[in-house]
Amino acid sequence: MSRALLRLLLALGGAAALALVVALLEVRAVSAGLADTGTQELPSSGALFMAELGLLSPLAVGIGLALGVLTLMLQPKEAASPLRTLAELREAAVLDRLRAAAALPIAIFASFVWCVACAHLARVSMGAGEPVEAGLTIGACAVGALVVCGAVALAILPVFRRLLALGSAAVPRLLDPAVTGGVALVVVGSLFALGISRGDTSGAGGGILGIFGVLKRSELDLRPVLNAAIIALGAFVLPIALSRPADERSAKDPRPLVGAAFGLLLHVAMIVLCVRAASHLGDAPELALALEKHAPLGKPSLALLRRATDRDKDGFSAKFGGGDCNDGDARVNPNAVDIPGNGIDEDCSGADTPAPEPMPIALTSADAGAARSKPKRSYNVILLTVDTLRPDLGFMKYGKETSPNLDKLAEKSTIFESAYSMASYTGKSVGPMLIGKYPSETFTDFSHFNTYSGKNVMVAERARDAGYHTLAGMCHWYFRPSSGLAQGFQVWDTSAIPPGMSDNDTSITSERMADLALKLLQRPFGEEPSQRGATDAGADDAGADEAGAADAGADAASDGAEGEAAPRRFFAWFHFFDPHAQYVAHQGSPDFSGKGGFATSRALYNQEIWYTDKHIGRVLDYIASQTWAEDTAVVMTADHGEAFYEHGMLFHGSEIWNELVQVPLFVYVPGAEARRVPVKRSHIDVVPTIIELMGLEVPDDGELRGKSLLADVYLPNDAEHEERDVYVDMPAGPFNGLRRAIITGPSPGMKLIHSGGYNYQLFDLASDPEEKKDLARDKEKRDEAIARMNAFRARLKEIEVKPK
Repeated sequence: MSRALLRLLLALGGAAALALVVALLEVRAVSAGLADTGTQELPSSGALFMAELGLLSPLAVGIGLALGVLTLMLQPKEAASPLRTLAELREAAVLDRLRAAAALPIAIFASFVWCVACAHLARVSMGAGEPVEAGLTIGACAVGALVVCGAVALAILPVFRRLLALGSAAVPRLLDPAVTGGVALVVVGSLFALGISRGDTSGAGGGILGIFGVLKRSELDLRPVLNAAIIALGAFVLPIALSRPADERSAKDPRPLVGAAFGLLLHVAMIVLCVRAASHLGDAPELALALEKHAPLGKPSLALLRRATDRDKDGFSAKFGGGDCNDGDARVNPNAVDIPGNGIDEDCSGADTPAPEPMPIALTSADAGAARSKPKRSYNVILLTVDTLRPDLGFMKYGKETSPNLDKLAEKSTIFESAYSMASYTGKSVGPMLIGKYPSETFTDFSHFNTYSGKNVMVAERARDAGYHTLAGMCHWYFRPSSGLAQGFQVWDTSAIPPGMSDNDTSITSERMADLALKLLQRPFGEEPSQRGATDAGADDAGADEAGAADAGADAASDGAEGEAAPRRFFAWFHFFDPHAQYVAHQGSPDFSGKGGFATSRALYNQEIWYTDKHIGRVLDYIASQTWAEDTAVVMTADHGEAFYEHGMLFHGSEIWNELVQVPLFVYVPGAEARRVPVKRSHIDVVPTIIELMGLEVPDDGELRGKSLLADVYLPNDAEHEERDVYVDMPAGPFNGLRRAIITGPSPGMKLIHSGGYNYQLFDLASDPEEKKDLARDKEKRDEAIARMNAFRARLKEIEVKPK
């Protein structure tokens, strides 16, 4: 019993010892991450090290105990190194050596085949776009594949053993398990390396082994796994290093006891640092934010500690910098809406938001001018969206010819030079844009690829109910009707989705998408007027009746004189996808090569934009050639942007820096004067704009949060555009933490970013457009911005969404 306890203590000691090494590695990673983002001052290395070591304490204890118990189960008598076990096996009887020499390579090859099979099963299942079902499918198939591989291995084993026995007469080393196992490892390692080199980052190319090409993805961060493995290595090695075979052991050997005592002291010190971090991180939010964003293993450990110390289960802890100022009341936390003027600090910002003074309702010069000059008529409306498109376009003064076709239409349009999406990835940006509410106000689920409930009212439903024929074409699996985005569309065509497409693969879709758009636009008005009340995707009988009734009363949107039939109208939405990673080259593209970091990725990204624009051009040319072109308005934008390490990250979906949420946006209305709008605008304005283009009244019941952009389109030349605050709203999801921002004041404005808890960053976009100089240390400016954000959020009807 005492020897087993000693081995457990040695395993704990080994884990603690190498946790010191991991803490140093993590401090280096945090410092490098902060240097890359350039947004906050570097905390001292000593403060980072102590905080990191405290955060690693529970992990070190858990890993040490787990490895200690596991080795006791596998080696109950004494800890023996794998090398010593192998050496003993090589000296064993011939029959034992033969069995081991056959079993070891068979086990290695069977494990490799199982990994390949599971990887392919995962890729195919995830391509279905249903995360829960995909997870269950992967789990079941993995177990099945393991059973099959095990059965095949057991069937092959006797045959292989017989072959080794026959061959050992000529080559005696065939009975050496070190040789057969070593050869198997070399072969498997070579196949693994071949798969990585030949496969692409989507795992689609390079044959069966090409699935391992996904490991070339630059966003793949294996540091948490490696750092945990280092701690596990310490827990495994120290008991072996401080023990000897029974025949060599001295009863007076003090090393095991000294090692155990040293390990125990280390753990006590780490636990003390953990207790210190529980309170200290709340007083040093910049230190907590640095660890939360940049510590590979410290980040998940911090999340676990916060969850474990969240007493009221509201998702926030009062410990470890979690920011909860009342952990006994679930209604009070950093994510709560602070009700202005009630004397309670619900959102833990430090003070209650004062009640706003009543503001007189009056028309701005922009509203008055637009009210005078906007034509009272309806248009067909085509919404063109492009996935993952930064404002790296000709009409946005990018300086490279990435978008000649979009540029031609933009020359005749109203271009919004400072437009923002509401989130930095598709699942949380597109749905709210089509609903006209902020993401936290929508009925959806807690998933990465959000599903939108029928409780939401989509703009297509409003169009259908006004007598418009509604049609859409999609080329990515997320946009299947199950996403909920098809509500209100009478035609929802996903035939442009490539067979077997999975997320982030290298499928090329723009040509297919353009072909689909051209096909749908050949009959944009659908069936004859008497048949236009057909049910939309997923509509029930009541919805179909409502649609038919709306068609019967479509004269409300008529442009003609009294008694004339309403003109037939349509609303179409086409979403192009190719600029999304993984980027691929396109033949015939201009040379976009450049210098600096990630120049190759930027060049490929620009080629993707050029290729997408090429095929959008086909659609725009067709539209211009039609008799209904003079009655057709076009709204063009993107769902979000893309990062190229401007703030230490690639791609999108986790942060809301400007490179991730600034998007191109223009509105083309036939006959309207072309202009550029320099003030900030948001996707929240898209639905009111579409509604007004349809000749309908924008509801004034507060259900739509934005304002129509037609006030900017038709603004008199001597009037100034209205300044508006822009709100970015990205609720927490499975792969992202809560992020929100408000951009206030004269454009480009002051941008406050809230990352949950009391983690705020503040940037003056006029003097610091790259968001490198954090002004949050200026208490007066920070508190003023927080008050503006709280007052803005108090007007929203946020819906709490929790993971199931």
